[in-house]
Amino acid sequence: MIELETYRIAAWDTPLWVLPNRREGRYNSAGVDSTQYLALHPLTPWAELIRNEGLAEPDEIDALRPPIWAIRVLLAEPPLQITFDTAGDYGLTADDLVADDWGPCQRLAAGFRADPDGPRVFAAPSAALPGTRNLVLLEPKVAIPYLLTPLDDQDLPVSLIAEDGRAARGLDALIHYRGSTTGHAGLDAWRNDEELLLEEPVTSHLAG
Repeated sequence: MIELETYRIAAWDTPLWVLPNRREGRYNSAGVDSTQYLALHPLTPWAELIRNEGLAEPDEIDALRPPIWAIRVLLAEPPLQITFDTAGDYGLTADDLVADDWGPCQRLAAGFRADPDGPRVFAAPSAALPGTRNLVLLEPKVAIPYLLTPLDDQDLPVSLIAEDGRAARGLDALIHYRGSTTGHAGLDAWRNDEELLLEEPVTSHLAG
C-alpha cells in the first residue's frame, strides 16, 4: 500500500466532491462526474487559488483566509505519472498540460472515465506553481477522520489543518498566471533539458 500526503484549499465543510463538480477544471467539465484536485506540495493549493481568482496585488492575496486541508491518499500501486516527457503517449502536447485551454486535458480525462480499465488516479504538473505536481482522482470521494483506515475505495482520511491562514509572502512571484506573456517555468526548463527546482518563499508573516 502506498500512502501520499496531499493538500487542498476548500471553503466548505468537506474538501472532497461526491456529486459532480459545479465548475469546470483542467480535467473535468462542469456538472460531469466527480473530480478531486489534490496538491502534492503544500504551497500548490495557494498558488492554484490565487491564479484561479486572478489576484496579483499583495493586499488582495493577503486578505485570503481559506481553510486548508491535509488528505491521505492510500493506493494499491503508484499513480500514473503524466509528465511533459510522456504527454505525447496520451495524445497531448507538453504545452497542453499547463495551457490556459483546458479542452485537451478534459478530453483526456473523459477518455479515461469512458474506459472501464482506464486510470482513475494520476499525477500531472501544476499550471499554477511550476515545479510542483497535482494528484487528480476521477472518482467521487467521501471524507473520513484523518487517523481512520478507509473501509472502501471511496473513503479518504482528511483533516482541517488551518483556518484563517495566509499565503506565504513572495508566493505570487512564483505563480504562472493565466494569460501570462512569460512561459511556464517548468515547461521552459523541460524544453532546455533541465529540471526546475521550486524556490520556495523564505519570508513569512512572522518575519515582520
